[in-house]
Amino acid sequence: MKFVKATALLMSLSIVGMSLCACAGEPEPVSSDINIISTQSQNAGSNPEATDAANVGSENFAFNYNGYDFIVDTAIDESKLPDNYEVAMEASCAGVGLATTYKTSAFDVELRLNSDEIITRIFLKDDTVSTPEGIHIGSTMEEVRAAYGEPAIDTGLSLAYTKGSSKLQFDFKDDGKVQFITYFGTQDYL
Repeated sequence: MKFVKATALLMSLSIVGMSLCACAGEPEPVSSDINIISTQSQNAGSNPEATDAANVGSENFAFNYNGYDFIVDTAIDESKLPDNYEVAMEASCAGVGLATTYKTSAFDVELRLNSDEIITRIFLKDDTVSTPEGIHIGSTMEEVRAAYGEPAIDTGLSLAYTKGSSKLQFDFKDDGKVQFITYFGTQDYL
């Protein structure tokens, strides 16, 4: 009887501990953790959740690549991605679905959990791409403020701006230069 009670207590504490720690401090996945699904364009099909980009474009921040605006909370047009992209699918850190990410050498486009086409996050990775205002990896904090004005959030090493239902965040290194640029959708922010 003591063994059964001890086992039940241990299982209960393990479940509580796992639920409290879900995603907390979990490191970003490394390439060995990512299941590469495809390196070619796939047809996403239609989704009634998709928002018409023309209606959202002026209301939200957009990342422009080769004349096309990628906008959070709208459907992705895979044909507008560079030819050499990969599609990665991985389990969310809380185990509530699959996260799909289109990975290119310069930027990543992440889709909403369990969605096959709605953009939730855009992450700029190098200085070969920039925001429409000309801010790129390596820009200074002063350049960001000159381009965007006063931020909604200023942590000292991060500036975040809001527009419509989107957020645009700049994270800085200790030297005051942009290290990361991230566009967020309404369901994923800070």
